[in-house]
Amino acid sequence: MAHVGAAHTRLEDDRFLTGRGRFVDDIRLPGEAYAAFVRSPHARARIGAIATDRARAMPGVLAVLTGDDWRRDGGGETDVLWDVNSHDGTPMNIARRPIFASGEARHVGDTVALVVAEDPHTAADAAAAVEVAWEPLPSITELAASVEPDAPLVHEEFGSNVAYDWRLGDAEATEAAFAAAAHVTALSLNNNRLAPSAMEPRAAIGAYDRGSERYTLWSTTQNPHLVRQWLSRDTLRAPEHAIRVVAPDVGGGFGQKTYHYPEEASLPWAARLVGRPVRWTATRAETLAVDIHARDHVTEARMAFDEDGRIAAVEANIIANLGAYQSQFAACIPTLFCVTMFSGQYAIPALHCRVLGVYTNTTPIDAYRGAGNPEITYVIERLIENGAREMAADSVEARSRNLVPAAAMPYASATGVTYDVGDFPAVLGKTRALADLEALRAEQARLREDGMLMGIGMAAFIRSGGAGPSRLAAALGSRMGLWDVATVRVHPSGKITVLCGSHNHGQSHATTYAQIVADRFGCDMADIEIVEGDTDRIPHGLGTWASRSITVVGSALAVASDRIIDKGRRLAAHLMECAVEDIDFGSGAYSVRGTDRRMTFVEIADMAYRGADYPDGFELGLEEAAFFDPDDFNYPYGTHVATVTVDAETGAVKLTGYYSVEDMGLVINPLVVDGQRHGAAAQGIGQALLEDVRYEPDSGQLLTGSFMDYTIPRADDMPNFALDSHVTLTETNPLGVKGVGELGTAGPPAAIGNAILDALWHLGVRHMEMPFTAERVWRAIRAASA
Repeated sequence: MAHVGAAHTRLEDDRFLTGRGRFVDDIRLPGEAYAAFVRSPHARARIGAIATDRARAMPGVLAVLTGDDWRRDGGGETDVLWDVNSHDGTPMNIARRPIFASGEARHVGDTVALVVAEDPHTAADAAAAVEVAWEPLPSITELAASVEPDAPLVHEEFGSNVAYDWRLGDAEATEAAFAAAAHVTALSLNNNRLAPSAMEPRAAIGAYDRGSERYTLWSTTQNPHLVRQWLSRDTLRAPEHAIRVVAPDVGGGFGQKTYHYPEEASLPWAARLVGRPVRWTATRAETLAVDIHARDHVTEARMAFDEDGRIAAVEANIIANLGAYQSQFAACIPTLFCVTMFSGQYAIPALHCRVLGVYTNTTPIDAYRGAGNPEITYVIERLIENGAREMAADSVEARSRNLVPAAAMPYASATGVTYDVGDFPAVLGKTRALADLEALRAEQARLREDGMLMGIGMAAFIRSGGAGPSRLAAALGSRMGLWDVATVRVHPSGKITVLCGSHNHGQSHATTYAQIVADRFGCDMADIEIVEGDTDRIPHGLGTWASRSITVVGSALAVASDRIIDKGRRLAAHLMECAVEDIDFGSGAYSVRGTDRRMTFVEIADMAYRGADYPDGFELGLEEAAFFDPDDFNYPYGTHVATVTVDAETGAVKLTGYYSVEDMGLVINPLVVDGQRHGAAAQGIGQALLEDVRYEPDSGQLLTGSFMDYTIPRADDMPNFALDSHVTLTETNPLGVKGVGELGTAGPPAAIGNAILDALWHLGVRHMEMPFTAERVWRAIRAASA
């Protein structure tokens, strides 16, 4: 393969770096107007009369629209995509996110009304002039308190804040293992709430053509076809063929732009009413208050060990925040995409986990890069670290002793998930060598003699990636398939257009997809055009999320390309007057085996469209669409080591080194993969050290409503990364690839947390909560010394 495996520089970079990217905010339409939204200033409040007269009378205001207008016009609300029932079969309590809040606002930023005006400043002023008769009500934003009997109810009709009570594992066997254990370690853990922070805030433009009676939505979305479905079925309620959704260049998604937000429905609707395109770009304050948040778990967990230091059982009780409403994927993230990985890389014979999904008066929660995996990795890796230390054992050796051996693959974990391939001990060994753990320990000892605190922490993890078979997903409660589709269109010139159901918002699809196709056809990458993001050009597709693009769409590309090559083989055999089985294809040409007779692929493409000479039963043209549904999820994994220094006087933590070895199957482009690994680790480091969405408990006000208060990592917060990889090829797809984009977010919270405790354990510090800010570390040191 000339291209797959090579570190090609990204084909996209020249366009972006020279300012030729085309983002939603770059698109300008004739006669466009501007939108601004009226949003709730209260965490919970009854919505009384909405006075719009003053706003409507302002010069330049074209419309002031409320939820009553929306509902009178037949508008609906967003739906959920995954049903997660309680352990006894009781259906979950579903609170769908409204396009406009009705009766009550249930979180700060809940949308109440929409103003359309000639310019953005007039729209904002008019939105401020809309008067809402608010009646503030008791709210609940503290997650642990949300399940208390006297907690205010987010949705009174449910009689509880619990959406579901979900369980996995064997409770009886787990309890028996704990009863017989030689040692038990227990921890209370918080997984901090995060606000995904892409460079490009969300933006949308809605338009309506009265002649064709068609809506067009330009949106910063990761999945335009799904948004079109949701608009048609749930919110806008127009025929699917009468809706076009375009996702042009998108400046980062990370899961936050996967969902169907209220603005995507209200803007095309407003455009129809005012007879002009309507545009909107979010402010950072809107983004932090309205766009989905992530993580936010409270967990009580324990781990049992036998007398040989082997893990006998693990148990967790998790309260998972859903926010005020359920977003599309919210229910399955803390359950099916989190707890199913509870065994990690370890051979754990018994486990049990209970998850309470609960509503609070906060911004809705959903998937963010890693989607459940950082949460469960943090639980198991903190337990094994503390357990080993309590038993006076080396924590690295404790991990090594419990890893599933390569000879045990495929391995059925106690969660019911079967890992197909992998060599966990080999990756642990590579990580030890990459970090040179012995040298790090020697350096730690030297620094401690000088009164300096250095810590070394490790985390081993595994995640389900790439999306699994649609039938399995349906059996687990999914209301959508997990397949995807690609169309490969060969033109008469031999140039190739590839129409993909995924969307590229930083994943380098224009490069990696071209590498796959170029190797299949033996052509130059420059001969290939990759098209994504427009429902009028691409027949269908499910978008980009869950580390699925290269696994599902890449596999569809390979299948469709191979079909075209086989079709071309039939035509080549006819034109060169030989049997089809005598035709070989390679290096961009068909040849007759054992002779010097050959025709290039370009020549065959020309003849496939010319129609002058072709065999009976041959359909002219060279175009194939392949729908690919994976055989199973794939299971990438890795081991990370972090090194830190801690200032005992101030509590300041400095991340001094980061070492990562990961197995993501076949690597299409090492340069792209390393970039994905750097980005994933950076976002995991942000969770560990800096990021934390906070609400004021009494009022429910968002305290981290700007980047002055919500801290994201900068370049100088990052260490140099040392990366290595290991390759085991999965057989769940024809390429042997595994999802890598989200993998690396799982390691940093646990690895950094373990490193900080390694630095402070001798001082008596046993635990602290993320993010590990200087204040929290300082308080932990002072509390231990007291």
